[in-house]
Amino acid sequence: MLAWRQWICLLAVLVISMAANTAAAQYQNGIPVLLYHHVSEDKRDLPRLTVTPAEFERQLALLKHAGFQTISPGQLLAYMKQEPVVLPEKPVLITLDDGYEDNYTNAFPILKQFDFSAVIFMVGVNIDREERLSSRQIGEMSAAGISFGGHSVTHRDMTVLTGPELVRETKDIRKLLKKAAAKDVDVFSYPYGSYDLAAWEAVAAAGYQAAFTVLPGLNKPGRDNVYLLRRIPIYDNTDFNALFRLLDANQPKTKLLAYSPEYSE
Repeated sequence: MLAWRQWICLLAVLVISMAANTAAAQYQNGIPVLLYHHVSEDKRDLPRLTVTPAEFERQLALLKHAGFQTISPGQLLAYMKQEPVVLPEKPVLITLDDGYEDNYTNAFPILKQFDFSAVIFMVGVNIDREERLSSRQIGEMSAAGISFGGHSVTHRDMTVLTGPELVRETKDIRKLLKKAAAKDVDVFSYPYGSYDLAAWEAVAAAGYQAAFTVLPGLNKPGRDNVYLLRRIPIYDNTDFNALFRLLDANQPKTKLLAYSPEYSE
């Protein structure tokens, strides 16, 4: 009887181990972070950076039905630091830059439809501005599980700013967002994806735990720095079906993951 019990225990351990290895294999090349801007039918303003609500919904449906689950910035950070963290088998982080009002009116309901979370990187001067997110909308989304991160105060290229300007662009937006979101703001996104050592140091000194670039590829511990996290931009002409197949196979090297500066804002 003891031998049978030992075999059963051994089998249980093997099953758990195999499941863990399978889960790890889903992101052994790194975790993807998707980058969106506008989610709108109106493409007059920055058309290349605009995805229609129907297309946004289709893309999230593909991810959901394939077993992808969104994670928080904190989970990604723990993974990158190789700290203990519980992750889904197919993790993905969704981000939206600049803080357009359509992130609330169009993207937010679709995210909730699929039980997905996201991070919105907000520009300080955009808060309560016409066609941008209001303090009330930020607070509502924050209470519903949407995270917010700093994207500077004025959306200027941080590589051309002086020391005092860098301090203002990083610290002031953090204060504004902490008040609007009623939560800590621990992540930052470099405007235009532009950064240098001074910008990096200013972000860290302002108290952020991580920062996002537009460097292509997946984020992998031991290779990527938490202040230079990679993102995959989604444009109006992105072949998402092809991209999805690569994401599903956890393939990190492809031109589809690259950022096009001419589309930036």
